[in-house]
Amino acid sequence: MSASASSVASDSTTKVLYILGNQRGGTTIAGRLIGELPGFAFVGELRKLWEVALPEGRRCGCGKNYSQCPVWSRVMPVLADFGASAAQGWQRQVVPVTHSWWHAWHLSRQAPHRRPPAVRSYAAALCSTYEAWAAATGARVVVDGSKLPADAYMASLCDGLEVYFLEIVRDPRGVLGSQLRRLDAERRSGFNPRHDLYGAAAWTSRHLACRWLRHRLGSHRFLTVSYERLVAEPLACLAEISVLVGESVALPDVADDGTVHLGTAHTPIGNGRFGPTAVRLERDDRWVTDVSRKDILLTTILTGWLAGRFGYPLRPVAVRSHPARVPASPEPSPSEAG
Repeated sequence: MSASASSVASDSTTKVLYILGNQRGGTTIAGRLIGELPGFAFVGELRKLWEVALPEGRRCGCGKNYSQCPVWSRVMPVLADFGASAAQGWQRQVVPVTHSWWHAWHLSRQAPHRRPPAVRSYAAALCSTYEAWAAATGARVVVDGSKLPADAYMASLCDGLEVYFLEIVRDPRGVLGSQLRRLDAERRSGFNPRHDLYGAAAWTSRHLACRWLRHRLGSHRFLTVSYERLVAEPLACLAEISVLVGESVALPDVADDGTVHLGTAHTPIGNGRFGPTAVRLERDDRWVTDVSRKDILLTTILTGWLAGRFGYPLRPVAVRSHPARVPASPEPSPSEAG
């Protein structure tokens, strides 16, 4: 359990910070950094608990089985109250992975008294899990990095919780470059317009959905932070996030070279990958040289109209990493994008 989870939760309402963004867009490092704040606990992508973790017998991010994990061993009895298989069924019916933006819109069209039983049941399961996690970790704020717009809207339906939303945005060409590095050499060699089209559509629809959610659920509950700024100015960003959720906390130590020590993250599908570690925060601009010009050009054409609103230039420029340093003033400044 990380040092941030050592605080004893107060009797106040449990808070949830839901992180929205793209795969390979910086949401995991954001969640782990936020989880180091006193009174905060990073649960990882909670939706994957029912989606893959329990059905496939995965292990916690700490490396232990759920029955042996100091956190999940306390949460699992709560899950037994409604049944993991039942929660999985509700999830598949209400918030499937595909077309999450459309399912978010569809959920918003349902009057509270006309919501299907699956929606009400899944919202209750989410609420119970968040509260159990807060009790097991001693956290005041549970940080969920599930990313998807429909899941974010479902979290907003949890009675008795204060839910806030953090949108992490990354240059779409950087997202593409990171995704290509995960593919084998044969698949990522050469120009692949289909991959570019899919990636651009996913990036655009996700962040347009975030704009709509901000309007629908209230801008006072939203904050947008870029991945590039997060790794360059982590303490300033963390200060803004703590203000968003109404918490006044001490910020973690960040060395002059950007190194920060992260505690254990008890994520559903980590399988031991998220133990204590030291991470150097630095901007990843390898895509500028590693991604083909055709891939960059097509992605720029498809996303430039929206990426420009987040401040990303049309012409790719490699920027040298700026190590994180303690800001001269701890007071946060607004970080609205778009």
